[in-house]
Formats: sequence, C-alpha cells, structure tokens
Amino acid sequence: IAEMMIVVALSSIITFGAFAILRVGTEQSQLSQTKMTLQDGAREALYKMVQEIRQSAPSRVTIGAGGNSIQFQVPNPTSLVNAAYDLNWTSAHTIQYTLSAGQLQRTDTTTNQTSVMANDITAIQFAGNIPQPTLVTITISAQRTLISGRQIPATPLQMTAQAEVRNS
Repeated sequence: IAEMMIVVALSSIITFGAFAILRVGTEQSQLSQTKMTLQDGAREALYKMVQEIRQSAPSRVTIGAGGNSIQFQVPNPTSLVNAAYDLNWTSAHTIQYTLSAGQLQRTDTTTNQTSVMANDITAIQFAGNIPQPTLVTITISAQRTLISGRQIPATPLQMTAQAEVRNS
C-alpha cells in the first residue's frame, strides 16, 4: 500500500507540473497575441491618418492646443479638380482626430460621422511646423490593461509617423 501511495503521489506531482507548464505556455501565447493585436491596431490607425492628412493643405490644418488633436480639411473626392486642375475646396470635408476614453476617434464634422480608429490608445501627439504645417508628426502610445490588472506591454508601446501635407 505504501508503494502505491508513493506512485500515486509522484504521478500527481508530475501531472500537476505538466499542466502548470502548459498553462504558462498558453498564457504567454495569449500575451504575445494581445501585444501583436495592439501593435497592428496602432500601426493601421497611423497609416490611415497619414494617408488622409496628406490630402489636406497647410492652410487647412489646425493642430489643437497641447497637440492632442488635429483638425483639417480634405477635398471632396467627387469634385476634386476643376478645368484648370486646381483642387475644389468649396465642398471640402472637415476631419478631426481626437483621443477619448482610450479610443482614437475620427470625426467627419461635415457629415457628423464618428468612427473608432484604434482602441487601447493611452496618448496621441500631433506636431508640425506651425502655423501652417507642411509636415505633421504623429506619435501614438498604446497599452492594454487585462482583467487581472496586468498591463501589456509593461511600458506603453510608442509609434511615430510623419505626413507631408501635399495640396495647396
């Protein structure tokens, strides 16, 4: 009986150890996936902002006080160019990017449509050669807090991109 109890105890310890190793591996895999999702979301939001800001003109870009928001106009795609190949700004759309409750939001103030560009954003900073920026630098910080309170990554992930304002 004593030998059986020792065998059962050793088997239990080995089984517990194997499950603990599997649990740690699964948790690390989930953390890596969370970090990659966070990076992809921030990268995609930066790309979309850069593409849209490039369509504006320096005189139509306003960086908010403190640099935490930006507002600019883009020409209406249905009436982009007149006969002299000049941009038609009469029906331009006004776009605004702001950070609200961890979400990077894009608002088309012309149509009053708001969409979420990215989640888990902790900070956003717009900078440009003011008062009429020809180059806008965008810096995003992202970090996700899990239900357990653990933050992924431990220090906020920062990404930077630059948008050259191309139209006049």
